[in-house]
Amino acid sequence: MNHDADRPDIPADGALLGYGPMLPLVAAAIGAWLLPAPWPFWAVQLGIIWGALILAFIAGVRRGFGFGNARASKPVEIAASITYFTLAGLALVIGRPSGALLPLILGYVLAAFLDRRAALAGNAPAYFATLRPRQLLIGAAGLAGLWGWTVGV
Repeated sequence: MNHDADRPDIPADGALLGYGPMLPLVAAAIGAWLLPAPWPFWAVQLGIIWGALILAFIAGVRRGFGFGNARASKPVEIAASITYFTLAGLALVIGRPSGALLPLILGYVLAAFLDRRAALAGNAPAYFATLRPRQLLIGAAGLAGLWGWTVGV
C-alpha cells in the first residue's frame, strides 16, 4: 500500500494532481465572462466536459482506494463512487448548459465534504481531509461561475 494514504499532510504530487485539474474550471469561468463570442460558448461546453471527466475520475479514486485498502468500507466506497459517477454522467446528457452544470456543482460540493469525512474515517487517504474541501470547492466555484454566465447573472 502507498504510505501517502496514511499521511495527514498533502504530498507534493497530491497537491499538484489535486489542484491542477481545478485550474481549467476556473479558467473556463473567467473565459466565459471576459472573452468575446464565440469563446464563452466553448468555455462553458469544455468546462462541462472537463468537470464531468474529473468528477468521474474522483469516483474511480474513491473506489480504487476501497480495493487497495482493507480498512476501507466497501459499501461506503461503492456508494460514493456511484454517486459521483452518476452526477458526472448526468451532466453529459443534460442538453441545457445551465442544467448540466447543476449536477456537477452538486457533485463537487458533495465530494468535498464526503471525501473529507471518508478520510477522517479511514475510507480515503488521510490527506483528503485537508485537500478535498479546498480542491473541490475551487472547482465548484469555477463551475458556479460558468452557471452564472449561462443564466445571465
